[in-house]
Amino acid sequence: MPRTARQVLKGVPHHVVLRGNNRRRLFSYPRDYNFFIWLVGNGLEHCSIELNALCLMQNHVHLLLTPLDASALSAFIKRVAQRYAQVRNKRFSTTGKLFEERFYSKPIQSESHLAIAIPYIDLNPVRAGIAAEGAAYVWSTFRLHSGLRCSLGLESLWRPTEWYERLGRDPNQRAVAYRGWAEECRARDEWQTMRRDPHPPKGGAPTRPNRSRAAE
Repeated sequence: MPRTARQVLKGVPHHVVLRGNNRRRLFSYPRDYNFFIWLVGNGLEHCSIELNALCLMQNHVHLLLTPLDASALSAFIKRVAQRYAQVRNKRFSTTGKLFEERFYSKPIQSESHLAIAIPYIDLNPVRAGIAAEGAAYVWSTFRLHSGLRCSLGLESLWRPTEWYERLGRDPNQRAVAYRGWAEECRARDEWQTMRRDPHPPKGGAPTRPNRSRAAE
């Protein structure tokens, strides 16, 4: 059967997932994670796209990306994934596909969905049981959203969403609000809503997380 055409919306954040082929390991050492982040930065320089959130897991990657033109999403993923696979296969003297043939992507078309998507990505290692807290896992944007120091070079690559920018008048207010919202999302444990666009709560989509019921 022919593939369904990928939906890409200019100027809209997209949740993107890259998975290792047959659950193949993508990252083995810190240098692997750092190299992937470097490639992300290189891709941002050459493609019309913004990075809003990121989480690198051992055998998959979560990204929140906003393409500034419709062709940018696939071009960015191809540039990053293809080069990473070439270098990793050469380093470990392996062959074959490193990533699944087709990456997952879904445009996020409401603030309700966006309010869930960002902590969903940032807290992936917590849900997987490999970190007790989001701040304990360095290979994600949780620390950036939470106003904590990040030493991976992600600060220069990260572009906060408008939803995040509206969480407070200054960086500290936004960080405090986000940490509270992430804890609420974690406690509610309703991550299955990520596979669909949640209905907005009564009163409209959330702009301040501690006042929202974003997943209902």
